[in-house]
Order: sequence, then C-alpha cells, then structure tokens
Amino acid sequence: MAIYIHCPHCNERLVEMHHNCAHCGIALPPGVLYALSSALGVTPPPSPGFSGSGLPTHMSPTLSTAAERQTPPAQHSALRPWLAATLSLVCGLGQFYNGQLMKGMVLLICGIAAVVAWQFLLGKILAPLLWLYAISDAYLVARRTIPLAPQRQPVEH
Repeated sequence: MAIYIHCPHCNERLVEMHHNCAHCGIALPPGVLYALSSALGVTPPPSPGFSGSGLPTHMSPTLSTAAERQTPPAQHSALRPWLAATLSLVCGLGQFYNGQLMKGMVLLICGIAAVVAWQFLLGKILAPLLWLYAISDAYLVARRTIPLAPQRQPVEH
C-alpha cells in the first residue's frame, strides 16, 4: 500500500522532495516535509536558515549512536488502580483520588440522587449503572495516568 502526500494548498500529489510545491510554488510546512520524506524514504533537505538540531534523531542526517537511540524505560502510574476502584464504592471518591475533582463531584451528587430515588424503578436501574461506571472509570483513569517525570538532558559525548 502506497502512501501519497498532497500539497495542503493546491491538493496536488507530491512526488519529489522539495521545500516548495512543484505545482503551485507555495512553501510546504515542516509536517508535510516530514511526511513526504517518510513516504519517499529520504532525508528531508535542511530548510534555509534552519539547523538540523531540531530534527528527530531518526531524521537527522548524521547517524546517532546506539546510546542516543535507546528509549527510556516504560513509566508506570504512581496511582494505584485498585485503590481508585475500591474508593469508588462510594461514587466519586475514586475520581477525587485520580485528581478529577469536577467529575468526582458530579458522580457524588448523582450517587446521592440515585440513593434517594432507590424507591422508584428508575433509581433501581440507574444506581447500579452509575456505580459500575464510577468504579470502572476510576480504575481505567488511574491505570493510564502517568505522572510528569523530569526531562532527561541529552548525553554529550
């Protein structure tokens, strides 16, 4: 399957690597140049007055060392998903634990309303659904939330 890149101005297909569209002459944005270089399998030519230091490592004209190409270890959430789910046995507390204050407040109010409406058929249907939503949402949000880590400085050789 081929990937075709088109000029964002004239919508003509780009087949060669240039800074300007061959059809309309408009300067191509950096994102289009990166996509075109990936589709063609070539390194993009440097822009006038632009240093190559801003390019991603895999796009730089010089080969990087294996130490520079290593990806950092996977970060795991500091939040405990099962604790968030357990706290959500009371609607909204798991969301408070995850830092979602507005969502937690809304779920807490809806949970109180569902308990008050328990005597009606609608309350008996909506209360368990709300409760299951609060538990699953707290668990999933705590599982995917990654705390911000300090940025690593590049290693100079």
